[in-house]
Amino acid sequence: MSQTVTADEVREVLRTHLAEVLYCEPEEIGDDTAFQDLGLDSVLGAEVTAVINSRYGLEEKVEALYQNPTLAELAEHVAQCVGLPQGAR
Repeated sequence: MSQTVTADEVREVLRTHLAEVLYCEPEEIGDDTAFQDLGLDSVLGAEVTAVINSRYGLEEKVEALYQNPTLAELAEHVAQCVGLPQGAR
């Protein structure tokens, strides 16, 4: 069963978690700042991906962060994936 979630909701959840793993304040993470510029490496990326998968019931790989390299892009991607029926993901 798909659930409805907006990119804005996902963005704020991800912003909070990114701030925790990057040891900064959420307001320091701009919507369009590249994850690489924030210091997000593959190890931290794997942690962020695990949170996305756990929270939203997805099976994303860390590559999703490289394909959607900003908070705004990743939030939009996750929101779209959550809205898809299970077999269409």
